[in-house]
Amino acid sequence: MEDLLRSAPADSLDCCLVVEDDSIIRLDLEEMLRSFGLRQVLGASSVAAARLIAETAGIRFAVLDYEVGRCNTLEIAETLASRGIPAMFLTGYGAGLELPDSLAHLPVLSKPFTAELLAEALLRTLQPAKRGPKTEGAPDQA
Repeated sequence: MEDLLRSAPADSLDCCLVVEDDSIIRLDLEEMLRSFGLRQVLGASSVAAARLIAETAGIRFAVLDYEVGRCNTLEIAETLASRGIPAMFLTGYGAGLELPDSLAHLPVLSKPFTAELLAEALLRTLQPAKRGPKTEGAPDQA
């Protein structure tokens, strides 16, 4: 699986933040990212935990579930963007997800997704010049 991200900048694979409130999805996603060659994957199940990790860990990029509990992760994405840390969103809302203009450039991946679709979205996240269409993945699912 490491071959899927072979063209990503090596230092970008140092540390990743994963924000997902469904523990099964989060653990699966963390394992998938490790199989891509990421050295450290830090998981958070709440916005508060994600905020703490984002403020204290040397993360290189983030994979954010759009909705965590009753909150969205837009504030975290905005904070990361202001620090030059790339991010992408996961969503069960499919193509219907509307992001604010300041975050509209971020890739959005619909759940469920394959490892290949995740790798493609990560490459667009880590190499902005290669970004493709905003939303990919499965059809709308709430």
